[in-house]
Amino acid sequence: MNFMLDGWSHQDLLWELAGIVAATLFLCTGLASITLGTLRSRDRTLLWFGALTLLYGVRLTVSNRLTSLAMEFSVVSQRHIILVIAAIIQIPAVLFFREILSQRWRRTATVWAGVEIAFMPIGIAFGFSRYQQVFWTTSNVLAILSALLLMTVVFWPGLSGLDNVSLDKTSRRVMSATLVIFTAFVIARNLNWLPQGHDLEPIGFGILVAGLGYAAARVSTQRENKLRDVEYELETARRIQRSILPRHLPSVPGLELVARYEPMTAVAGDFYDFLPVPGRRAVTILVADVSGHGVPAALIASMLKVAFTAQAEYADDPARILANLNATLAGQLDGQFVTAACAFVDLDAGQVVYAGAGHPPALLVGGDGSIFELKENGLMLGPFRQAAYRNVSANFARGDKLVLYTDGIIEATLGDGEQFGLDRLKTFARGPRKFSDFADHLIAAVAGPVREDDLTVVVAEVHH
Repeated sequence: MNFMLDGWSHQDLLWELAGIVAATLFLCTGLASITLGTLRSRDRTLLWFGALTLLYGVRLTVSNRLTSLAMEFSVVSQRHIILVIAAIIQIPAVLFFREILSQRWRRTATVWAGVEIAFMPIGIAFGFSRYQQVFWTTSNVLAILSALLLMTVVFWPGLSGLDNVSLDKTSRRVMSATLVIFTAFVIARNLNWLPQGHDLEPIGFGILVAGLGYAAARVSTQRENKLRDVEYELETARRIQRSILPRHLPSVPGLELVARYEPMTAVAGDFYDFLPVPGRRAVTILVADVSGHGVPAALIASMLKVAFTAQAEYADDPARILANLNATLAGQLDGQFVTAACAFVDLDAGQVVYAGAGHPPALLVGGDGSIFELKENGLMLGPFRQAAYRNVSANFARGDKLVLYTDGIIEATLGDGEQFGLDRLKTFARGPRKFSDFADHLIAAVAGPVREDDLTVVVAEVHH
């Protein structure tokens, strides 16, 4: 080793040692960023930043004269490794900037990344051949064009390349300053404008890494905070939704009730509730479907719960209930709407009174297997303040069964690609199943691996 270092000045040795320290920092930073990006739900900003920094750290390690001597790299091996890294390194760089540029420039960045990816195997093939100089010339041109394109996007008036909600004002300023410095180093190095001797590019790259690392950390932290806020909102909405669904079904002598609810998402828009009538063998059932899913649908369902609970004095008049609900919701839903089925089941009178609001028809299944559709329907709740609703009545005797459901049941896609449909539902409802198993079997029949909508069914049957 002493022989191999003959002719090195003290300054040369210090410079190579500094290069090893810099390479180690780049390697550690890259590995840490990739690890952190993977742990944070595969944060692509950190992943691409880590890949870029790691590749440069490897390149700096291989090109360092001390490490190449220690690892006994041949000159050819050293050149090949550096060449492969040079062909790859611009890809994570472009993809990193794609993540932080404003939406209007992401497509351009995607196309540029495609150019870099297409160049990579071709460039490596040329680099390993006698046309190696063609590779380095093309690589230098692409590096300069990338730098100039990025500078144009960032600084050209009106283009607003960094006008992105993911980057705050401080991050944009840091990014802009580091880009200017690094671009100057890239252009100077590729045009051989830097002083000959020691390679000064790592200084420019170190400044870039500091700026990009700051921006990546800020973006990742902001996204993490947003995700945390969204999760908090979702958890709040889940608690609201759990609180509005009935914990217990009402007890009505002579009537058996069952309800099943399977949301498509953690927070959904289907809703059902009951209004028992004191002193009578009667109950009012409401099944509703709020358009959309997630937090907005859950909040509208909570409004519906409060409004429905206030309709106790009109429990025997479903049309009046729907009209009152519509008056409450009109103008409050910001473009959303609610479909609903409301049924008053009166065992003392032996009948069911039904009204609908843009909802699929309820099914009245007779003890003899006959099926009658209750499809009196008015307009959906919310959009039309003056909408009117009417009641329809039918006999409801021993052995009869009333099936209320949301459209997720009949619109569910089966394994053969067809919808479950109303006809299948009628056949299913007519089948000889125990009442206690009916709702569970129905949900199992329509709940495929990919659920397209919430599933809700409420069934009432006269058993004596």
